[in-house]
Amino acid sequence: MKHSPQRVLEILLDELAKALHLTPEQTVRCRFLLADLVMPRQAALFLATGERPLTEPVIEAFRTLTALGVRATLVRSHSFAQVWTSEVVRARLGAVALLDDLPPDQIARLPDRFPLLCVLSLSDNTAMKSVLGLRDAAPPLIMRAFLERGRPVVVAGRPPQRNAVEEHAAGFWELPLAVRQWLAESYRTLEQWGVEFIEAEHLAETVKQRLFGGGPRSAAKANEPFVGSAMDMQTGREALSAWTGGEQRLFVTVEDIRAARHRGERQMRIAPNMRVTDEAREAARRWGILLLE
Repeated sequence: MKHSPQRVLEILLDELAKALHLTPEQTVRCRFLLADLVMPRQAALFLATGERPLTEPVIEAFRTLTALGVRATLVRSHSFAQVWTSEVVRARLGAVALLDDLPPDQIARLPDRFPLLCVLSLSDNTAMKSVLGLRDAAPPLIMRAFLERGRPVVVAGRPPQRNAVEEHAAGFWELPLAVRQWLAESYRTLEQWGVEFIEAEHLAETVKQRLFGGGPRSAAKANEPFVGSAMDMQTGREALSAWTGGEQRLFVTVEDIRAARHRGERQMRIAPNMRVTDEAREAARRWGILLLE
């Protein structure tokens, strides 16, 4: 088997680390120096959403990438920031710059700064709001910005419907039919738009190939038209409306909570077919508005 020069150097480094009894920290430092020698350092934006901590395989993939010379910047959703504080992020992920509370105009410029978006954890909320074009939170805005610019978007893990089929996940099948269709269609649309869903075990290698070795939807294709540009928010609402008996309203967003606050309302009734976004729920709690579900 023929190895690349980089791989040969990595093998030699592993052997030297064993022979010289280097500590893990010393080995990682050597990998940084090696990365600087054999490839240019490259920046990548990472995104974490939802309320679940990152899995160990995802953490390991992230550390592998930074050891290979990737300059990592992380954006956390509001929900994820409650689970992983800045201190936890740096303790588990190491050297990473944090970008929080970004205004929309700065989000729109992120694809100019970063050639790739890697989503370490993708919540169902973020997936569906990205497809629908909802703009009440940073994560879906970031997803759309990178896709519209033709930047590669890589997501750790498989879509929920694929997990449900292959692993017999009961939780997915217990959801109402409309919600299952809603989830499946959203993830399917993201795949059609070019989002790559990659098992955590292969995440580091895939991101490395997209950054340094090309691959599907690489930075070289940044000027190609966005496949999903025709599916705007209204189209998404119409598609979901067909699954919910013709209802035109599905989400309660921060804007709805803010409007209720301005009207002086202290409670809001949520219809059965409506879903409250994480950001809206937090805004309601912060402003003392009771959600009647």
